[in-house]
Amino acid sequence: MIHKKKKELRKKVQELRDAIDLEQRKALSAHVAENLWSIPEFAAAKTVLFFISFRSEVDTVPMIRRALSEDKVVCVPCTNDGDKSMVASRILDLEADLEMGNYDILEPRKGCLRPVNAEEIDVVLMPGVAFDLTGGRLGYGGGYYDRFLERCNPRCALIAVAFEIQIVGHVPCADHDAHIHKVVTEARVIDCGDGCRPS
Repeated sequence: MIHKKKKELRKKVQELRDAIDLEQRKALSAHVAENLWSIPEFAAAKTVLFFISFRSEVDTVPMIRRALSEDKVVCVPCTNDGDKSMVASRILDLEADLEMGNYDILEPRKGCLRPVNAEEIDVVLMPGVAFDLTGGRLGYGGGYYDRFLERCNPRCALIAVAFEIQIVGHVPCADHDAHIHKVVTEARVIDCGDGCRPS
């Protein structure tokens, strides 16, 4: 039942997000970035795991450029499709270090892999399709982040970046689903409190 609910919600919200035209997406993403940098734990973070946006997601590329210019240790995911695992790899140069990887998402080139221990990461920027006010997150169904977060330090802040249209009344969530601490949209920063409600 929960799988069916997730599938229906995923389809509905992705269609809404896909309907945002490119210019508007860029403008909204810039507002998301400003709100992200206003969060004290993000501004103070030394090591951040960014996701590299694809399709109609919030554009994280300008955020990555800014973080690199501020001398943060910037990591991006490197996925293993075989065992559905993920490692964080440091990037130094956005263009030179990346190539097209799994799911047509940019990932570190083989010669540019610089693994970073998950426990060293201060902030993980979480991708997703839909989020709710209690930190419920609907991902893409691969479980990569859920498994990766088990190795992170408990003090690591989990911050999602999303468009306002991705905020829904309730995300169906199971016990193993990661709880987001904050969700940042173009309009606000949502503090998610104590955790999502199991469905």
